[in-house]
Amino acid sequence: MSAAERDTSALDVGLILPQYGTDSATVRATALEAERLGYDAVWLEDHFQSWIGDPRRATQECWTTLSAVAEATDRVRLGTLVTSQSYRHPALLAKMAATVDRVSDGRLELGLGGGWYEDEYDRFGYEFREPPAERLRRLAETVEILQGLWTQETYSHAGEHLEIDLEDAFCEPQPVQDPHPPIWIGGGGETFTLRYTAELADGWNYGTLEPEGFAEKLSVLREHCESEDRYDEIRKSAELFVFVGETTAAAEEKREAFRTEFLPDGPGEPREFFLSGYVETAPTGTPEDVRERLEAYVDVGIEEVMLAVPDAAADGDDSLSLLADDLLA
Repeated sequence: MSAAERDTSALDVGLILPQYGTDSATVRATALEAERLGYDAVWLEDHFQSWIGDPRRATQECWTTLSAVAEATDRVRLGTLVTSQSYRHPALLAKMAATVDRVSDGRLELGLGGGWYEDEYDRFGYEFREPPAERLRRLAETVEILQGLWTQETYSHAGEHLEIDLEDAFCEPQPVQDPHPPIWIGGGGETFTLRYTAELADGWNYGTLEPEGFAEKLSVLREHCESEDRYDEIRKSAELFVFVGETTAAAEEKREAFRTEFLPDGPGEPREFFLSGYVETAPTGTPEDVRERLEAYVDVGIEEVMLAVPDAAADGDDSLSLLADDLLA
């Protein structure tokens, strides 16, 4: 693909909904506004507590909220960014996802990850398995179970890494999408995550990287794929924070205000390092500045972006419309 063909006109643009420090009505209203403006997808994260700022900030649960958004909207696609494989039995997750796919008439995108927020695991009674490979092997087995339940009349499974055996299990009704809702794997681990993506997934998602970092990860993903055709089948996406304003100075003020409120002078725990990475790599400036920055991601092979816009739900803020006018026209 030539550079001229790899511009943002071919880029799918999704919005990460504001589920921390808000209420369900705000999440729903933002999803409806995103649909009205022409965004391609809306996404929710799967956490029981906020990973940004005070963990006790109100946090809307991913799947119940997604079901409400599915009922409220008509066109926009709906996704999880990403569901932790540890938090739900795979057969339950298959049933939940099939239900949301049917409620939305086939608009679900299921993002799945190995889990990373150890404090959340500890607080809510989930085992945080170490090393990460232990979680990722369970992630891969979860994908296999989901695909089996969604595509077979009955499905049996003898657990290898998961302590789960299924005997003639079924998922009725099955999802609307054929053969099943797309499964995205989130994460950047080159030995396990990208290999499982190459073997099992329909899409891949990661964040906190400059375009050059994504180019390196995509090179590894390509090496894991059995063929170039298989590599081309996988949708590649980037999760990015965005600060946009009528002027570059106004956008930078937004970024600095966010940094001051939510980041300490020196990150001291994993969630703060993650957030620092997102803020440092965030496209920031006018809509034209943001579009130019996103073009650099497209140039290295990114086909979809999931944008976290911290000001999206603020009274009187026009970030979503500013981005839509430039990126979605």
